[in-house]
Formats: sequence, structure tokens, C-alpha cells
Amino acid sequence: MNRRSNKILRELILGNRQNILELVTKYNLQERTIRADIKDLNNTLQEYSLPIIVITGNGDLVIDTAEKIDVKAYEEFICSRTFYTYYMSKNERSTILAMILLNTTGYVTVEQLKDIIGVSRNTLLHDISELKNWFEENNMELVSQVRRGYIVNSSETKIRKGILKLLEVNGDNNQYGTGYNLGAFWNLLMQQMDKLNVYGDICNLIVHQEEADQAFLSDFSFFETVLELTIIVNRVAKQQIISGNQIERLKKFRDSSKYIFSCNVLEEIHKMYQLEIPESEVLFFTECLNGKSYLKDKERKGNALDIRLMIADALYQISSCFGIDFYLDFALYDLLVAHIRSAIYRLQTGERLTNPLKDSLLKEYSEIFAIVRKSIANLEEHIDCEFSEDELSFLVLYFASVLEKEKVENSRHNKVKVALVCETGRGTAQFMLAKLRTLEEVIEVVSVSSVHNTSEIKKNEAQMIISTIPLEKKDLPCIVVRSAMLNTDDILDIQKMAFEVMDAANAPETSSKFDVINPEEIQIQGAFYEWLSEERVDVDYEADDWKDAVRHAGELLYQAGAIESGYIDAMIQKIETYGPYIVICPETALPHANVEEGVIFEAASLVRLKNPVEFHHESNDPVRYVIGMSVKSAESVNQAIYDLMMIFGNKKIRRLLDNVSDKESILNVICKLKMNQE
Repeated sequence: MNRRSNKILRELILGNRQNILELVTKYNLQERTIRADIKDLNNTLQEYSLPIIVITGNGDLVIDTAEKIDVKAYEEFICSRTFYTYYMSKNERSTILAMILLNTTGYVTVEQLKDIIGVSRNTLLHDISELKNWFEENNMELVSQVRRGYIVNSSETKIRKGILKLLEVNGDNNQYGTGYNLGAFWNLLMQQMDKLNVYGDICNLIVHQEEADQAFLSDFSFFETVLELTIIVNRVAKQQIISGNQIERLKKFRDSSKYIFSCNVLEEIHKMYQLEIPESEVLFFTECLNGKSYLKDKERKGNALDIRLMIADALYQISSCFGIDFYLDFALYDLLVAHIRSAIYRLQTGERLTNPLKDSLLKEYSEIFAIVRKSIANLEEHIDCEFSEDELSFLVLYFASVLEKEKVENSRHNKVKVALVCETGRGTAQFMLAKLRTLEEVIEVVSVSSVHNTSEIKKNEAQMIISTIPLEKKDLPCIVVRSAMLNTDDILDIQKMAFEVMDAANAPETSSKFDVINPEEIQIQGAFYEWLSEERVDVDYEADDWKDAVRHAGELLYQAGAIESGYIDAMIQKIETYGPYIVICPETALPHANVEEGVIFEAASLVRLKNPVEFHHESNDPVRYVIGMSVKSAESVNQAIYDLMMIFGNKKIRRLLDNVSDKESILNVICKLKMNQE
């Protein structure tokens, strides 16, 4: 796998559209070279029993699977690429060499380096000679000694700065929010430094501490902080500690507002890896944090849990509009949460983000744009900020990519039947048929006829017509091509009409696809079930109104000792202030309050009402199921919200819950869904 094919695979896994003609232009290569890359990559994917990449009729590259793409499996595949299977450029070799030299505590020989990199001795010596300049530019000295090899002569702080620079320049900082780092070279680089494999753990730790400290780091600050902490863990594990005259210089950071944050994080590091963390490292990390963009929650508008529920509500609304259950995709929900948190930060700090694709997206996906704008109106009101068109267009991209994939998948299993009408001879018709093979994933030519004899069209149940001349009588959608040669515009027009015909054929199917999925096929994460217990479930409670229903759900939490009494009034106050955004799917409400308003431990209650009540939600009323929630960390609730959408977004499961008679049976229904996962 080379760098080019790695990049292509990475983009596909992340849901970004890749087209072979666009790749030809991007890399300034011939089409056969790109196809050869894909062929070689597919051979390797098959060795790992992973779905291969196919090229559709319109030139799009898609991963050949009807299931959700197993991103984790592909990540492991990419991470498994070694020096011997990944072809490094000269700059990449130099970067790896610099990383090895910075992380080696003693001398390293030419032979050792040659064996690691896999190049000749002369090539290696030439690379090292040029690398000396880089060390000098960064105030370090690369020293060589006969028979011993090479060593970096520098202070510990300068070595750490050098490692950070290498990682920042080559890292996938724009992808941290997904939880995946899918660059093969990035993984090779991390392998030389991250012996404890801590990078993923530290990402989660920093996110958790943000929530606990009611603070928020900007995107770049987050990425840089994770790298700095990863470096600290790595160096401490090697007994390379900040010491000497550096300690005195660092003492002033004890007065920093971020010192407590630093103490809390490194205490967790101590517990996780059984590493003794000296005070000097706490102060060093505080210094690192001191230059970061760091916004305290009191300066922000909008509670983190509220925001997550509003995203869930918007996701369900968008799903209803398009008849595609976006909320089934936990990875998509997670991506939206990460992106919108960053977007809110940008809005509230005045930072602007420009999307170069905005105008194209506005034009091509105007319907999605309008629906996304409408669906996040509650969120905008909650944070008292309006998303710009640039910010909205990034959200549109997430949904557009899913919709395009859906079209491709539908086209594979449900091709549009096409009648070809040609005024000239059979030779021209054969030529057109050959050109139309580029759309074989979308259309199927079922008849070829002349202008004066079109009887074959009805006989073969055609759904649309492609004709070389205008037709007087036509009962089907008809596209008149510019020429029998079928230029690029003709092909695109045919493809567009085929998708329109396909959409029209599926239009009567207005109910959610998820509603027809059997409960046995549903897989929940289990987070919501873990928060429940029998004493926090009530069946057929007769509520006077929505306030009474919410109060009862809160009472179950209070009786269990999960909340303080004031939390119940706070739940009601939140709905009165922000409206019924907590009704995230049909018949289901998730009332809650903020952690500082009386959460003792994380728990959930479930109340099934005897008679549904109105919460005044635009589309999901009336409510029969009220889920009280006490949550300490917004991050911990992501999976629980996903579970709730999976359970109560499915009409069949709601009817199952409707028909059981007691608390134990309700818990059993949810437990079986959890067991499906296992």
C-alpha cells in the first residue's frame, strides 16, 4: 500500500466521496495508474478478509458492503502497515529518523537505523547528513561517535519540543474528533514514540476532564494537548524527567488557573499506568496548558447534555424528512456531537471557519440545507447563536455523503429499467449501449427500438426512456440526449433522471425503515439498561399533565438516592425555558437537569403513562414514555442517548413495551436488546 492508496482508503472510510476522474486530476496521473492502485489495495484487503473497493458506473469509489463500514477493522488494517509494506518518501524517512534519534536514550548505530528504515547504508548516511541541519534549526545537536553511533545532545524540554513539532506537522489533527487516526505514516510515527500505546486513552481522558472541569479546549488546542501529554507519559516511562534548573523556572505555574486541571489529569495517568509523576511534570504540563485556548463553561452558553439531546432531536427530525434512519448510525451521532461542540466554541469566541465547498453544497443540496437549518433551530436558540452558512454546510456534508451512499446502494439492488429509442441504425444503438455501461450500477437497458416502433417499451416494463430525438407521445420520463455519442453531460443527465425515477418509485414508502426491523435485530450498547433498575420503573402511571409526568420520573430517581430534591424542579424549569426538545423520538421524553443542580450518581428512571400526555412537540407528541436522567458526565450519556433512540425510535419495540404488564417485563424487553449485542 502506497501513500496514494492509503489516502484514498482513508477518505472512503471517513465517508468522503472519491471519484476516479477527480483522482486522476488531483494526482495528475493516468486513469489506469489509479485503477492499478485500487487493484493492488483490493488484493491486500482480501488477504485481511475486508470488503474491497468497487468503482461504480459513474466512477465513484465505494466500499463493497451492504453493512455499516467497520471503521475500527480498517483502522487496525492501516495500523498494521509497517516500514516494509508502506513506501516512505525521503521526507518521511527523515521524519522517522529524527523521531527515533529523539526517543533513544543512548547511542543508536547506523546498522540499527538501517535495519529499521530498510534502506542502504549510503542512503541512510545521506539522510542523516541532511537531518543535522534540522536539529541545528531546532537548537539541538546531533552528535556522532565512532563505533557508538548517534545521539542527540540537548535539554529534555528541547527534545520534547522537537518530538511535538514532528507529530504536529505529520499528524491527523483534523480527524481527532472521530476517534480515529487513519494515516499509515501517522501510525508509523506514533509507533516510534508511543511505546505504551496511550494516544487513544489520553484523548478520552482529556475529553472527560473537560467535562468534569466544565471547560472546553479548541480543536487545535485539544490535539496539541493530547500530543504533549502523550509525550510526557512516554518520557516519564523512560525515566527522562524534567529536572535541574528547569524546576525553578516552572514553579511560577503553581498559581496558574490550569494547575488543578493538570493535577487531575496526571493523577489519572498515575492510576492508569502506575507511573510515578513528579511535581516537575505537573508544572511542565501546566506550562503547556497555559498557552492554550481554554474556555470555562461559565463563559459559555448551553449545557453539554442539552446540546447532545438537541442534536439527537435534530437527527430524528432529519431522519423523518428523508426516510433514512440517520440515528441508527452511532458513529454519525458521535461525529455530529464533536463537530457541533467545536462549532459552538467558534461561534462564542468569534472564530470563523470557511468551507470552500459552501456554494456548491448550497446549490446541489439545497433541500438538505433547508432541513438541517430548520432542525437545529432549537439548538441555536438554546446557545443564543446562529450558525453561519459555512458552519451549516459542513453539517450538510455529513448527511449528503450518507444520502449519496444510499443512492448507490439502492441502485445496486434496484436498477432503473430503461428503454433506448434510436432513429439511426443498429450500429449506433450498439455504440450507445457500450457507452451506457458506465451506468450499469444504476440502469438496465431492457429494450432497444426505433422511433416508429416503440411497442417493446411497455412490454418490457421500462421506467424511463433515453432517446436520440424528441418523442411526440411518451407516458414515461424521457431524456433526449444531445448526441448518440453520449458526452459527459448526457451521462450525468441520465444518471440524475435515473435517481429521480428511483426516488419516485420509493416515495410511497413514507414510514421509517427502522420501524420494520425486528427487535431481534436491534443491537443496543447497553448503557441505558445499566442505568435502570426495577425500583426506578413504573407502569401505567396516571399523569395529570407533562409536569406531573416529569415530576414522577424525578421522584423515582430521588427515592433511589440518585438526585437531591431540587433536581426535580430544575427538570421542569428546563423544559419551560427551552421547550420540548427533550422529546427526541415518538412518544418519548428525556427530562433532566444540570449536574450542579443535584446529581448524586448516574441513573435513569422509566415511567410508562396510562394515558399519553402532550409536551407540545411539533412531531413526536403525545408522550407515553418518560425517561428521567441524572448524568454527571455528558460524554457518558452519548451511548445512552443512542440506546434510547434505538429502542424508542422503533415502533415495534414501543408496541412490545406497551403490551407488557409489569416492571420486570419492561426490563426483560430492554435486556433482550442488550443481549442481541452480546
